[in-house]
Amino acid sequence: MAEPIRVETDLIPAGLYDSSQDWTGLTVTRQLARPLFTEGPERTLRSGLLGVPQRIDDTRWDFTVDPAARWSDDRPLHAVDTARHMVNVSRQAGPFAWLMSFIAQIQPISATRLRVTTRHPFGNLPALLANPVFGPRHQNPAITSGAYTLPDQTPGELRLRSVGPWPDATYVLSSSARHGQELFDRRAVDITCPTTFPVPQWARREDYPELRVDDLDIVVALMPPAGMAPSLGQAIGTALDRRALAREVHGAIEPIDSFTHLWCRGAPVSPPQEAHDLFREWVRDPVALVFPDFSPNREMARVLAEQIYDHTGLTVLPKAIGYQSYLTELSSTHREAFRLVLVAAPWPAPVAPLVPFTHRPLAQASDGQTSAFKDAVFRALAADDPQEHLRLTTRAERLLAATGQICLFGRLRSATRLRVRNYISPPSGWVDLSACEPLRS
Repeated sequence: MAEPIRVETDLIPAGLYDSSQDWTGLTVTRQLARPLFTEGPERTLRSGLLGVPQRIDDTRWDFTVDPAARWSDDRPLHAVDTARHMVNVSRQAGPFAWLMSFIAQIQPISATRLRVTTRHPFGNLPALLANPVFGPRHQNPAITSGAYTLPDQTPGELRLRSVGPWPDATYVLSSSARHGQELFDRRAVDITCPTTFPVPQWARREDYPELRVDDLDIVVALMPPAGMAPSLGQAIGTALDRRALAREVHGAIEPIDSFTHLWCRGAPVSPPQEAHDLFREWVRDPVALVFPDFSPNREMARVLAEQIYDHTGLTVLPKAIGYQSYLTELSSTHREAFRLVLVAAPWPAPVAPLVPFTHRPLAQASDGQTSAFKDAVFRALAADDPQEHLRLTTRAERLLAATGQICLFGRLRSATRLRVRNYISPPSGWVDLSACEPLRS
């Protein structure tokens, strides 16, 4: 039997399936649960477990389950299994349960047909269903619907057993970005973590012929202190020199200042503006800038602190925090600090990164602003025409920006060293490991 493909990871996820708490959990879930839809070239969607949908009206969709679909124990997988899992997602109350808030009813029509009714008009429901949390999960954790199962585990690793003619896969935990590169250099892993390639090595990418660089639908942003006035939060955003920041981290991010720039490549980025006068009255002790402690966040936090001081006069002190603290304490323990955040699109659509903001209060926003923001988001979700979707997304984003609560400055790029063939990373980063073939002498 072929040796497993070994994949470096910066963390072993705390949860999988509908209890996934982070992007890494989704990437592993993608291997265990067959996705309902997948991303293809040029922002297209491909059939996964579900085939080409039939749209009945603004809120009702019919889907056909692949008649050849099987659980890993070779029993047939039916429409009722998909429906049951989607209902369970909504009941779990996990970090991604809100994705089900758009769906009013899931009705199996036959063994292979499924009808989904949404609460509001939805222009592209298959895109929403491309999120890995919707891949069916069996009540027996030893049985899966995807390309791999989970055998007994070894500490420091996450082993996946193949259910087909492709190799097993093993996630190997690294202690740092540098350690991950050392694991690759001594052939202990075949694929490095895509989001932790060390910034100094970005500066000499040409030295790594096995390096694969891809754009990700993950925005890097700065959240000002919760008590900062909207006008000052906006001023922080306009003071950032995004192009200079991207140069400082040697291209690990692409400079952007809008969520729509994920979909509109080459859009111009606003130049920085001085804001010293606005902050003369905002006198206080140095403010922390907290960031999750993995590359390239440390380097970005340093540059952000320097730019904020140079362009506003505020003294900002970078402070690394653990990943669990980042997931759970940004709005409590660290609410009066600047916060470096990663915002991943939960499904492949321009408006998708804005939707989570409709599920929590907009700080410093009036009821009218909040209502207008939600209206623009839901109209974008309902739009069939891509240009209308982008126009409404831009409107919603301007309303969000007026609150001063988030300042976008970059799009994260993945950089992966590979010792495999057929590695394809879609913008979501949800790679299908079963397509990979090892390159070993």
